[in-house]
Amino acid sequence: MEFMPDIPRLFTAVSEWAACLIYIFFLKKKIKGIKLYSVIALFLAVFCIFQILAGAMPIYLWVVGMAMAVVLMYLFIYICCDISPISAGCWCAQAFVIAEFVAALEWQLYSYFVADIVFTSEFSLLFVKGFTALIIFALAFGLFFIIESRYMKISEIHENSKKEFLIVVSIVLGVFVLSNMSYITPNTPFSGNYTSEIFYIRTLVDLCGIILLISQREQKLWAYAKNEISSMEMLLVNQYEQYKREKESIDVINRKHHDLKHQIAVIRAEKNIDKKTKYIDNLESSIKMYESQYKTGNNVLDVVLAGKSMVCLENNINFTCVVDGTLLNFIEVMDLCSVFGNALDNAIESVKKIKDKEKRIIKIAVYNQGELLMIKIENYFESKLQYNNNELITTKNDKNNHGYGIKSIKHITEKYHGSLNIAEKDQWFVLSILIPINQV
Repeated sequence: MEFMPDIPRLFTAVSEWAACLIYIFFLKKKIKGIKLYSVIALFLAVFCIFQILAGAMPIYLWVVGMAMAVVLMYLFIYICCDISPISAGCWCAQAFVIAEFVAALEWQLYSYFVADIVFTSEFSLLFVKGFTALIIFALAFGLFFIIESRYMKISEIHENSKKEFLIVVSIVLGVFVLSNMSYITPNTPFSGNYTSEIFYIRTLVDLCGIILLISQREQKLWAYAKNEISSMEMLLVNQYEQYKREKESIDVINRKHHDLKHQIAVIRAEKNIDKKTKYIDNLESSIKMYESQYKTGNNVLDVVLAGKSMVCLENNINFTCVVDGTLLNFIEVMDLCSVFGNALDNAIESVKKIKDKEKRIIKIAVYNQGELLMIKIENYFESKLQYNNNELITTKNDKNNHGYGIKSIKHITEKYHGSLNIAEKDQWFVLSILIPINQV
């Protein structure tokens, strides 16, 4: 077999460190600030020192050295990120394949295009080696960063199950064995006998492994998206069904209210006794809470607001509305139910937790601002908003089955070419929706 220069150990170290860094960037951090940057810099030094020492190890300890490198990658990810040990193992395995591929690709390209060039000095050779590695590493890891952002921006799929861990590890082990078979023995159907063959086999097998891992995550992303769409559709249906039930209840209550008013009028006409008058006044006052008090100009919104106001009354919540419902007439019934139903459900759920009943306040405003429809729903808020990759995290315990309300509102807002903004200001949670009226 022709002479084959091995990949420089420092290049391998940088490749392993950079591959881990891609996942650390997206995953929830366990440490932050200067401490995080210090750990990142420390591990770069550790990777470099380890690879230099591993290069001096006997060839029969090569597998041991590779295993130790994987352990270092695992520790790097697990120390920096707030994830389970199993998930850290999954991301470590995927980072390992990327590191192997990029290091192999860089050295293959260098060996093909640059290795045969005669340099006048050692400095020139080192400079070209370093510059070539820098360019290829920057392009390759930049590409992988873009690819991974498609999956890693969704925090809900950062955690992995044992089954997913076993699948990923099986793929990585198979790729590692096949890609490095030629270094062990040339006497197999999968080995190469020449430098170019070995480079090609290693790089190609690593690339196939990456494609398999991407396919596996694409399937997971598809399953997540399908579940999310199904949950949002169910949310829409539930909100609409709730609206219909509330409408029926309110219609019944309004009819009853109307009948009682006539009955009270008859009683008043018969006798004018102070005690009975006081009783009748109390009776009339007690049923006023069941009358639909909202005449916004939009019948659907009137029903939703009436239903939610009764919930607020039961929970000692101060609920105020300044709404021009005629501005909402272009919005479909189910969309209207979903936006206001979800927003008010979230607001009610939040203020119910406040012990001081004087601070249980929800405010709604709907008005036009120039050529924009403004919907603003505010509630007093004693907690802190939590974000992960710019996504608002639900404060409810069941993370998997909650958080779809805001996503549904955002989806509907975008349907009408609008924008959704969520802010926290002076202990007020403010949900603002802007929709251009002239585009709907």
